[in-house]
Amino acid sequence: MKRRSFRFRLALISMGLSGLVLLVFGLVAWAVLSRARVSSLDQELSNFGFRFASRSGPGVVVERQQETLESMVGTEVAPYRFFHILNRNGKPVSASPGWPRGLDPTRFPPSHEVMDSQPEFVVMSPKPGEVQPKRRLRPVYEPRFYTVNHDGLRYRIGVFRNADVVLASGADLDQFSQDVIQLRKAFLIALPAALAVIAFGAWWLGRKALRPIRVLEEDMRSLSVRDLNQRLEAGNADVEFARIIEVYNSMLERLERSFHQANRFSADVSHELKTPLAIMRGTLERGLSSSGTEEEAQEVFSDLLEQTGRQGAILESLLLLARADAGRLELSMETVELSSLLETWMEDASFLAEEKDIAIQSEIEPGIEMEGDAIMLQRVAHNLLSNAVRYNHSGGRIESCLRRVDQGVEWVIANTGETIAEVDHERLFERFERMPSSDSGAGLGLSLVKEIVVAHGGRVSIQNRDDEMTGFCVWFKTPPEK
Repeated sequence: MKRRSFRFRLALISMGLSGLVLLVFGLVAWAVLSRARVSSLDQELSNFGFRFASRSGPGVVVERQQETLESMVGTEVAPYRFFHILNRNGKPVSASPGWPRGLDPTRFPPSHEVMDSQPEFVVMSPKPGEVQPKRRLRPVYEPRFYTVNHDGLRYRIGVFRNADVVLASGADLDQFSQDVIQLRKAFLIALPAALAVIAFGAWWLGRKALRPIRVLEEDMRSLSVRDLNQRLEAGNADVEFARIIEVYNSMLERLERSFHQANRFSADVSHELKTPLAIMRGTLERGLSSSGTEEEAQEVFSDLLEQTGRQGAILESLLLLARADAGRLELSMETVELSSLLETWMEDASFLAEEKDIAIQSEIEPGIEMEGDAIMLQRVAHNLLSNAVRYNHSGGRIESCLRRVDQGVEWVIANTGETIAEVDHERLFERFERMPSSDSGAGLGLSLVKEIVVAHGGRVSIQNRDDEMTGFCVWFKTPPEK
């Protein structure tokens, strides 16, 4: 199952939520600003429209109204303002030069309701030092406003009227809202950058927040059966992580107690059973020697002796494994000449191979030395060679190769026979695990091989070769040549 990264999900969720918040905020801000700009434009159109509606009659002059418009909005804004004059029946009369070509002014019907409270206007500018009184002029109807798209542009149209004429006054809405449009563009450009910064910040924050978890992971990774007495220190950890550390330490305590109980039980049983087995073996040997020429009795005693020998080997292996688990596997380290020892071991294995007509091919590089326990190394060789014979077929072959490699020495023992599936490579080094086709053995040999090799600072692995042979590769670190 593909694993997901918590930090990646945290960054993705933070980016999504922040992006949603920013997007909603941008939309609301844009809507509010747009509404405000439209309201401001409507007010500007109303100033000109109410002035026109309160003072103009049937003989209104377009040029004069254009001058009035320019004086009210300024010469820079006037090119983006326009108007169209209609008579009381809605027929177009005349228009300013800026009125959009093809835009029908009759599309915008005026209101027929008179304003309850009409605006007051100054008819003419007062002279210096004089106060010109305000007075009501012609009755004005309620204005109407329209937003229309024409030739790819947006326009805002305000319709004002009195009893005699109708004025459709408009403006380029996009030009008037340039600041809002620029703000929207800037927001859309800045949004991806903001989301990237938020994602990076969430990633960094997740890394900082998960640092205690990484420390706990490193401690757990370095833990072995020999380090079960170690405990993690909570220190200045946050409450949530302190609880995890507390639970982890409690689990270690229970695990250590259970392991020591199981280890002690295995060692005690192995030790206690050695004496009865020795007594049984001595008794059987005496019985075998006193049986004389009785073949049936000799066969029975021989079988029982063989079984007690196997049981003794199993107990010895269990005792060694228990010592290895407890970190008390004692090695008598000395300089051993591995090349000559392996030649001796291969000669011993040849006697086992003769019964099944198995050919042995050995290639041993001379003069290889290492620091190790010769007796324990002999156990490794005995287990691997006996397995190579036991799980071989009649007429098969065994290949043994000892050579120097980078920073160490490698011994490969390969045999014909049943191929071991890759999924079973690691499993076969576990205790009481045997080959699927095996009907004998306790399944402790490879476990003991692994423990002894690891105690020597080496490693062991299984290799499936292209020539349909299964190889066991043992690697030891050797001192550099002088």
